[in-house]
Amino acid sequence: MPEEPKVVTGARPLLTLAIPTYNRARYLKELLSVLLEQLIDEPRVELIISDNASPDETPALIDEFRTRGLRLRHIRNEENIGPDANFVQCFEQARGTYVWLFGDDDIILPGGIARILTYLEKNEYDLVYLDSFPLPGAYTPRVIDSSRGVTILEDTRHFASRVHIFFTFISGNIINKDRVEASGPRSFSALVGSNLAQLGWTYAALNGFKRGLHIRDRLVGARVDNTGGYKLLQVFGPTLKSVTCTWLDSPHLRQIVFNGTLQRFWPGMLLQYKKSTDAFEREEKPHKVLASAFKNNFRYWTFVYPIIVLPSRLAAGWLLLVRGINRIDRALGFILLRLGS
Repeated sequence: MPEEPKVVTGARPLLTLAIPTYNRARYLKELLSVLLEQLIDEPRVELIISDNASPDETPALIDEFRTRGLRLRHIRNEENIGPDANFVQCFEQARGTYVWLFGDDDIILPGGIARILTYLEKNEYDLVYLDSFPLPGAYTPRVIDSSRGVTILEDTRHFASRVHIFFTFISGNIINKDRVEASGPRSFSALVGSNLAQLGWTYAALNGFKRGLHIRDRLVGARVDNTGGYKLLQVFGPTLKSVTCTWLDSPHLRQIVFNGTLQRFWPGMLLQYKKSTDAFEREEKPHKVLASAFKNNFRYWTFVYPIIVLPSRLAAGWLLLVRGINRIDRALGFILLRLGS
């Protein structure tokens, strides 16, 4: 695994922003363009780009931004080692107190990094979770809406209730690497091939949780309809259950992750999946796959199963009902989502 030598100058960075990438130069260009002004005079941030042997113009793009003054460490693998191994490599190479793996196709709004650094300097957190906004096409400049604010949480169940399945979203989670390493975690390489390697250090941080920060101001644009490359039902069904039960110590927190997956993630995703691909009927049988993991949770039968079996128009109506219930539950402090946990 060839890489450039680490150049350690001055104090240790507060935050490592690590971007695993493969063959997405056009998206990476958008991201680096919004990072350039934010990082060009910011010594508190280490930027790593871990390139999985991209066959496109990614290396030339990185060189271009270097010449424009963006300080970064470029790791280029000799071959594509897969997303999980690239994620693990990013985490292990990071020097910062905090590590933020960030999707190569997502966006950090201008001013977002400075705001995050201010929060990280004021207090110490095991985990920081950032709300995001959907990014359906090319990024167009927008300003931060500061009306939502932040919340500090010291109750792990309350923190998990706000994040649940979105612990899997790398661009939304900043991890205190010092706290993770102090916990003596197992080798994260054990999760290579699961498509959920990021849950290793995220769950390690949750296992020793003392304080978390939820940034509700939407600083991150999350690219939609641009994942692919793995079986969604398998990964966010049986694999998610297996990884969560193995790596997350608290049965209460495990249940909250599963509840959020069924209440907040699968209903909308299944309707979208149902409308957009014949794999819904052919390659993967949603009921068979998801019921194998979640059939003992009433939320599967209430929130998910009707979306699977109803005609698309009725399923869309059911989804509206589900979203209404979730809005009420959020207003009540996630009582339903935590029920049974």
